[in-house]
This record gives sequence, structure tokens and C-alpha cells, in this order.
Amino acid sequence: MPFKLFMSQKLILISFLIVTLSCSKEEFDIQNLNGNKISALGHSGMGNRSAYPRNSYESLTKSLNLGADGIEIDLQLTKDNVLIAFHDEDLSESTNIKGLVRSLTWSEIQNAYYTNPLYTSYSIISMDQLLSNTDDMHQYNYTLDCKYHPLSNDDTQYETDYINALSQLITKFNLINNAYIESQSEDFLRLLQLENNEFNLFINPYSFEYGLETANKLGLFGISMSTDNISEDQIEAAHDNNLFIAIWGVQTNGDNTRAVNKNPDFIQTDCISHLVNLLD
Repeated sequence: MPFKLFMSQKLILISFLIVTLSCSKEEFDIQNLNGNKISALGHSGMGNRSAYPRNSYESLTKSLNLGADGIEIDLQLTKDNVLIAFHDEDLSESTNIKGLVRSLTWSEIQNAYYTNPLYTSYSIISMDQLLSNTDDMHQYNYTLDCKYHPLSNDDTQYETDYINALSQLITKFNLINNAYIESQSEDFLRLLQLENNEFNLFINPYSFEYGLETANKLGLFGISMSTDNISEDQIEAAHDNNLFIAIWGVQTNGDNTRAVNKNPDFIQTDCISHLVNLLD
């Protein structure tokens, strides 16, 4: 056989093997409380590395359109008790207006836009707007990460207003089976339970041990933790206590794979397209 023909055929074979191996899907033995299925959630939509700002309508809906099982949303309360999708306590950190979210009304916030040069066409959205404009919204899960930012001397009223707003939102859109509420505050979670013991509540703790203790004590639905701070064995221990586990801080494709191998019930990822394909 001529040398050139031999080398050509060899290159074709190598190329075929590379394509075949790269297309093969990794197999996972998923065992959890979520029907042995991991729900893929877009972290604030498309995550931190997207061209869309976190929690914007465009980011959240793009994630759903890519096949996510749902989305994680940072939730805050305005002065007039409107729930908005926004992360920072201070609007001046990422938008064209100044002030704390709790100090301004929705009418003062709704025309604000994100100020990164790439984001000037994207506005802040209320939860009512998001859900009203989401087709087939009940096919998705919504993790509501409650950012707890009361003003000075406003704690008690803030808690009451926040809980009422959450309850009204979930009732209005019939989300009792689709909404998962996260908080770092044990007191806030306890008050939410008193409001409605059917809420699916997650503690977001500073350590797994504290989270397990608190979740068991309060009878919560689950624990939400950074993937860096929880192990596969700890997730199994939580499952043994009938507690669901959501993990976040999943920022790369490699993080997705490592997170899946821990067998959580929910993964909030910055790489939603990859995770959806990985779990397909």
C-alpha cells in the first residue's frame, strides 16, 4: 500500500475514533429522593458567564428554552411589597439607579436597566411579570432564593411583608408544587411554615451539620449548599433523613459532572445546556 494512502486511511480512522469517543455519553447511577432523577436548574437563568444579566427575563427564559427543568431566582422585596428577580441589595452596584431595593417602590425600579455595556437593553423584572409571560409554567420548578435585606428597624414588618408577598404569589400562580423556597434564616423559615406548612422549604446553612440539624428540627423539605461544601456521603446522609438536596456553585462543565456524581436532587448550574445534555 502506498505510504500516502496508508497515512490518509490512518488519519480517517483516528478522526473516527475521536468523534465516536467524544459523542459517547457518560452513564450515571443516580439514586436520590427525586425519583432517581436530577433536576437541572439554571442558576439565575443562564448563570454568571452569560451575555445576559443574572435574573433578567432574557436569562431566565433562555435557560428554560434550552431544556432546563426549572430556574433558580434571586428574590427581593420592594418598598411596596413587590417581589422582584434581583441579586444585589443595592441597585447602584449593577443598574442605572441608586438605592436599596427595599427603599424603593416597584414604579421607581421597573424602568431601571443593567449598566454593563452588554446589558443596557435589559431591565429588572418582577416575579408577576416573569410568571405571567412563561408558557406552560407548571412544567417547570422555581427555586426562590430569598435574599434577606431589611432596612434598619424594619425586620418584623419586613418578614411579615415578605411572607405575605410569597404566599400571595404562590397562591395566585398555583405554584405550591413547583416552588422551592430557600433561606439562610432559620427564623424566616419557621415563620413561612406557620404561614403554610405545605411550602417546600430549604435551609441554606453555613455548614452541613447545622443544615441537617435545622432541617430535621423544623421538618424542612431539604438543604441547599455549595457543591464545594457538601460531599456525596453527606448527601446520602441527608437522603437517609428524607431531606432533598440542592447544590449550587456549579460553574463549569467539569463541575456539572462532579455534581451529578454526588447524587443530589437538584443542581443549580451556570452551564445549563451542558447539564441538560449530560442528564439526557
